[in-house]
Amino acid sequence: MSYRFVFILITGTCLISCFPQDNKKVTFMAIGDVPYHLPEDFQRFERLIQSINTTAADFTLHVGDIKSGSTPCTDEYFEMIKGYFNNFRQPLIYTPGDNEWTDCHREACGGFDPEERLDKLRQVFYSEDQSQGKNPMPLERQNSWEGFEKFPENARWQMSGLTFGTFHVTGSNNNFKLDSAALNDEFFERELANNFWLKQLFEQAKTAGSRGLVLVLHAGLNYNSKDERNGHASFVQLLRESVMAFGKPVLLLYGDHHRFMVDKPLRDNTGKTLTNFTAVQVFGDRDMHAVKVTVAPENPNLFLIDPFYVAGN
Repeated sequence: MSYRFVFILITGTCLISCFPQDNKKVTFMAIGDVPYHLPEDFQRFERLIQSINTTAADFTLHVGDIKSGSTPCTDEYFEMIKGYFNNFRQPLIYTPGDNEWTDCHREACGGFDPEERLDKLRQVFYSEDQSQGKNPMPLERQNSWEGFEKFPENARWQMSGLTFGTFHVTGSNNNFKLDSAALNDEFFERELANNFWLKQLFEQAKTAGSRGLVLVLHAGLNYNSKDERNGHASFVQLLRESVMAFGKPVLLLYGDHHRFMVDKPLRDNTGKTLTNFTAVQVFGDRDMHAVKVTVAPENPNLFLIDPFYVAGN
């Protein structure tokens, strides 16, 4: 099965500097919500890594959830997953999901304090300005910006005339607690950081004359709710406005619900589909496969999206 999307490309002029290797065809893999079922999933995860390593993919994206919501959130587990990430032959870029920190208060997860686990995640996976993988690549992290020193997990990079960026937007309502007595300081601070980063990414793409954007996050977003109890509402509204203003192709990769799906979920204020926006949900949970994305600048189809099945998984 193969999905092909035709986009009308608007030629951009590089106002500051042009991308190197503009005509290079880039291919990358996207995975997420794995491994879940332990210990049997470790073998399947190793098979997934080995299969990806046999391809010519330039890098792999993990959209979050490096464990299920009912397995321990220990330091040892985080280090183990980091070891797996460093078995990828090419760069591995990872953005957090909810299972590795927001849900760690559960008894089955070890009864941890979620924010303490988030601090640990940042120490283990985001201590350097580069990706994971045997051959890591440099990344610009948000913590290099004044006022956002707490957010190394949000990163961006450029390749073959495109701008890529990760965002720490998770399931479990993005850690927004509905209990009226709950403090949501962590949520509001991270919401501000994500929205700032989204604006910066679109501004960078416009300035550089990027032919498209690729956005990476964990949550299955609710695109239709403006309810103040929706932890994704402000991000979605800003995303909608930015996609409309940008006009060129925008690809969003996410996980959360464990079902491969290609969709056009964003609409403008009149209800018309925003045809330059495509959302792709990756495989996950029992379906330990990948999604292959090819960026072919010379092709009228900018993003070519294909399931990448792993034999035995």
